[in-house]
Amino acid sequence: MVKIDSVKWGELKIDGKLYYSDMYVYWDGKAEMRKKSHLFDMDEFVKLLQKDPKIIVVGTGFNGVVKVPEEVSQMAEDKKVELFLETTPKAAEVFNAFAGEGKKVIAVLHSTC
Repeated sequence: MVKIDSVKWGELKIDGKLYYSDMYVYWDGKAEMRKKSHLFDMDEFVKLLQKDPKIIVVGTGFNGVVKVPEEVSQMAEDKKVELFLETTPKAAEVFNAFAGEGKKVIAVLHSTC
C-alpha cells in the first residue's frame, strides 16, 4: 500500500522518498510530478479520469490557494467520482485512509501555499 509519510512546506515524503514539487499519488503506488499551479482545471481532471479513480483528493496547499472550478465539481458528480478538497496536510490523511481501505484514490498535492 502506498503511503504519504509526511507533508512539509515544499516537501512531500511518499513511501520514504522525498519530493520537492507538487505531486500526483495513485492508489497503485505510482507517484509523479505535477506542474505547479493554483488551479485544478478540467484538463487535469479529465487526464486523471483516464486512470478510472473512484476518489480524487485535491490538496489545496497549506493555505488553501488551489481553486477548483465548479465545472470540475459538476463533472466529478456526473462521473460518480468523489472529489475532496482539503488543505494538503489533511488531504494526505484522507488519501492514506482511502488507500488503506484499498480504494481507487488519487491525491493531487500542492506542496506550498
